[in-house]
Amino acid sequence: MDKDKSQYIEQFKLNYEKIVNNTKEGPAQDNELLTQITKSMSFGLLKTNYDIWLEECFLHQDWQKWNNLIFQQMRYQLLPGCDGGYDHCQNTLHILEAFACGDNETMERILPSELGLTKNGYPFYIVISNLLRAMWYRDELLLQKALSAAEKFIGTKKPQWERSGAAFLLALYKEDVEAMGEHLQNLCSGYMRADFSKAMKQLCVPAHGLYCLAQNLLPAEIFQQIKMPEHKNFSQGFAKWRIENPQPILKLYFEYPAPLEILNKIYMAPVAKSIISQPYFHSDNPYHSPQLKKKWFLDEEAMLLAFVENM
Repeated sequence: MDKDKSQYIEQFKLNYEKIVNNTKEGPAQDNELLTQITKSMSFGLLKTNYDIWLEECFLHQDWQKWNNLIFQQMRYQLLPGCDGGYDHCQNTLHILEAFACGDNETMERILPSELGLTKNGYPFYIVISNLLRAMWYRDELLLQKALSAAEKFIGTKKPQWERSGAAFLLALYKEDVEAMGEHLQNLCSGYMRADFSKAMKQLCVPAHGLYCLAQNLLPAEIFQQIKMPEHKNFSQGFAKWRIENPQPILKLYFEYPAPLEILNKIYMAPVAKSIISQPYFHSDNPYHSPQLKKKWFLDEEAMLLAFVENM
């Protein structure tokens, strides 16, 4: 094990041991421990080493390992427990990451068919989540509302990469291959100016996710005509590998050694299914407006409990 991995593991063990020592003893200890560890990861107390791992991927053009890293980081970001203040649109970007690595079932965990339109959240997340939901489930009634909202969003002054993402999905619906290629290129360019870390900007995973989504939804003869982005944050090598491997093996980039094996189990468990609730609906607090009382939010606590129970 090299120096960086050794230091990472040692720090991880220290944080892990604090959680274990603070966990109540008793017959429910296993579930209590899983709950506390998952929640700690969700709050960022136990982090991945994404920046360094991504640099390793760039040094070695092993596309399966690239896929493993995208998969692991996506699963880390989707661990329940930390409230975000939005409804089921909250994890929209992670759906694109899931498509990028071939974990397509995650789409139906984050945006299950029984949940309605997303309404409470960042405008880009709302527009994209409703478009994805309508197209994936072939919901014609929802599709007309989603398309109309997306067209309005594209005409705003929102960041370029966000508008390009929405425009790509509109072009995908219309099967306009020329427009899809153009919007992917603009997404990659605009992504460099977005408020993301330097490491995240090195690889535009959302662009890869949209490209893979197109492969899932389009006839092969149409998909093959989409021009790949020519940008330093889009890997044509990885994209070609994913075309040849539409159902890649899903595994972790970094498997944790003893005594941290439980983390591997947490990462590989099915993604927490979205549960929404109206926590302020019956509130008597005078500072809670009628609008707030009507809003739906992801119920992270309920999702966390269900995630652990189903593990």
